[in-house]
Amino acid sequence: MGQLVTKRRRRALAAALSALGLAAALKGASALGDAPAPAPDDAASCAELGPAALRGRRIFHHGALASGEPIEGRLGASGAALHGKAAACAGCHGRSGGGTSEGGVAAPPLTPEQLFAADRAGGAYTAETLATAVRDGRTPAARELQLVMPRYRLDRAHLDDLIAYLRCVGRDADPGVSPEALRLGAALPLTGRFAAAGAAARDVLAAALADVNAQGGVFRRRLELVVADSGDALDGAAATARLLDQRVFALVGSVWSGDGGAAARLAADEVPLVGPLGSGLPASDPGDGVVFHLQPGLDTLARVAVAHLAGAPAPSGAEALLVVHPAGPRGDAFLRGARSEAQRRDLPAPVSFSFEPGRFDAAAAADAAARLRPRAVLLAGEGDELSRWLAASRPAATRPALYVPASLLRRDPGSLRLAAAARLLLVHPGPADEAERLDLLSLSSFLERHRIPPRHTAFQASAYAAARVLVEGLKRAGAHLTRPGLIAALEELRAFDPGPGPPITFGRNRRVGAYGASLTGVDPASNDVTPVSAWVEVVP
Repeated sequence: MGQLVTKRRRRALAAALSALGLAAALKGASALGDAPAPAPDDAASCAELGPAALRGRRIFHHGALASGEPIEGRLGASGAALHGKAAACAGCHGRSGGGTSEGGVAAPPLTPEQLFAADRAGGAYTAETLATAVRDGRTPAARELQLVMPRYRLDRAHLDDLIAYLRCVGRDADPGVSPEALRLGAALPLTGRFAAAGAAARDVLAAALADVNAQGGVFRRRLELVVADSGDALDGAAATARLLDQRVFALVGSVWSGDGGAAARLAADEVPLVGPLGSGLPASDPGDGVVFHLQPGLDTLARVAVAHLAGAPAPSGAEALLVVHPAGPRGDAFLRGARSEAQRRDLPAPVSFSFEPGRFDAAAAADAAARLRPRAVLLAGEGDELSRWLAASRPAATRPALYVPASLLRRDPGSLRLAAAARLLLVHPGPADEAERLDLLSLSSFLERHRIPPRHTAFQASAYAAARVLVEGLKRAGAHLTRPGLIAALEELRAFDPGPGPPITFGRNRRVGAYGASLTGVDPASNDVTPVSAWVEVVP
C-alpha cells in the first residue's frame, strides 16, 4: 500500500509542481539562516557530510529522523497522512535528487545545481522560504500548494538538517568513498580460540576483492579491505565500532551477534553489513535494517524441520512435538518458528522445554521426552547440547525423530555413531545436494587459484558468498555510490547465486536472503552424513 501511495504521490505531485511553481519554490535555501547557499560547483563541503547533513540524508532517503522516529507528511491540512518511507523525498525525486519520470510526468530535480544556483531567476531562496514550503505548504508568494504535496511535521532543527543535505544531494561522498578507492571493513577474530577461523575468512575476503580489482575494480574504484580483530569473541561489537571510527563504507563478512549498541550505530550511520558470520543467524527477519543475512535464521530452520516432519508418516500414538531450546531471543525464535509451522500444517502445538544458555540439563530434558513420548524432538543450542542429549537419551523401542541445526553436530566417530542411533536429522541453512557439491568445487578452485589452504570451510564459504553479494550490490548501486544507494541496490537482488549457499533474494522489508533449508542424516552402516531432502522452501 505504501508503494502505491508513493507512486500516486509522484504522478500528482509533478503535475502540481508544474501548475503551481513549487519547483521554483524549492530552488534554493541555505542551511545557515537566510543567506544564499554556496555556488553549486563548490563541492568541497560534500566530500564528507557533517552531522546535520547526515541527519538530513536520513530524512531524505528513509523518511526517518536520526532517532529512528518516522517523519509524517499530511496531504493538506487534514488529509491522509504518509509516514516513514512513504513520505521520503527520494520516493518522488530519486535517490540522487535528480528527479524521476513516470507515465510521462516528471518530478523535478532537487540537486544543488537546480536548487541553489546563484544566477537563478528571481534570486536564491533562503532556508526560511523553503521551510515554509515544506512545512506549511505555501510558496514564497504565499500561494497555497495543492493537496498532493504533503505538509511535513518537522520542527525547525529537522528542517535545517534536511536543507543541509539538499546542499549536497547527488554529489555527497560517504565515509570510505573516494574517486579512486572504496574502503570496506570486516570484524574478524584474529587472536584467541577462533583465530584460525577468522584468518581463513580474512584471506578469502581479501582474495575475492583482489579478483575484482584485477578486473578494474567497481566503476574504476579499487576495493580496499580493513580488518579489525574481534579477539576471543564472535560478537564483533567492539571491532565494528573501531571500523566505523576508521570510516569504512560498509562491512562484509564480519562476525556478528546482533549486539544492540553496535546495531544502533550501524542503523544511525546507515552502514550496510553484508553476510554476517559466526553466531549472527537472525532470531527472525529484521525487516528493513542495514544487516543483510545470507542464511536463514533459527525460526526458519525450525519451520523446515516441522514441514519435513509433516510429510512423513506419523507412528501410532505419537503426535506431540517437543522443542528443547535455550531461553532468550534466538531460542524463543526457534520455538516460535516450530509453533507457526505446526499451526499452518494442522499439527499439535509443540511443547517447550527451555533452559538457561550454558546450563543445559540433558537428563531432565531426556526425562521430559520419555514422559511425553513425542513424535519428534527439535533441539537448538549454542554449544555441546547435542552431545549431551545423545549421551543422556535412553534406549527405546521407538525413538522420536531428532531435528537439530547442522552446526551442533560434532564429526568425531563416537558422536556420529550416537547420531545414527538417535535418528538424527540435521537442518542445513544451505543446499545439501548436488548443487552444494558444485558450489564447493567452485570454492575449492578459487582457494587453489589463490593458494589458500582449505580450512574452516564454513567460514570460508560464508566469506566468499558475502563478498560476491556485496560486489553485486556495489555494481548495481552505480558510479555515484552512497550507503542508501547500496542498501536500495541490495533490496533489488532476486535469486542471485552467491556461489556457496542458496540463491539470495532481499527486499524492502526482507533482510534474510533465503527462507528454507535442507536436511541430512547419518547413515547407520557407514556413519557418513548423507542427504535426506533437497532444499525445502517455506513461506516468509
